[in-house]
Amino acid sequence: MNPEKQNKDMPKSFYLLIALLPVFMFGVLGGFLGLTGKNPNFLSGFLWGVGIGIAIFVVCGVGFFIWEWIKKEADKGKLYPFLLVGFVVAVAISGYLAISLGNPSCEESSEEPYSSCVSYADDGFEATPEQKWEKFWSTLPVTTVITSLVAYIVRQNMEKDKKQ
Repeated sequence: MNPEKQNKDMPKSFYLLIALLPVFMFGVLGGFLGLTGKNPNFLSGFLWGVGIGIAIFVVCGVGFFIWEWIKKEADKGKLYPFLLVGFVVAVAISGYLAISLGNPSCEESSEEPYSSCVSYADDGFEATPEQKWEKFWSTLPVTTVITSLVAYIVRQNMEKDKKQ
């Protein structure tokens, strides 16, 4: 039996079962994590794990369909998908810059078995959540403009290559 015919004979419920296997595994992991803490309860942890697994499953599915739509629209030569990807990259860059604000590096550490930092760079500055949000919103317009320009240039080069 060739593989093409075998795939046609395979029931769709089998594929659904295979797709839900990671959701069940998240439930089992959540159940074991639910046994820790003040009030151990396997069922509560299992249900939380299943909920997280379903959420991840849905987010990945939506992301897959959006990515396929972006590829299809980009093949048509439209500008919107390029700008959308550029905006997502801008948000990622601004988010990284905001998260990394105020995380000083260790300049000198003790040589004990459990080393700890003796001297921090920048005098150990730790940013507050408000400062991190300000950093995010202040860098987002700049990164959006830059990534939009890069997306436009990439689209123009792709269109030029298609014409040749």
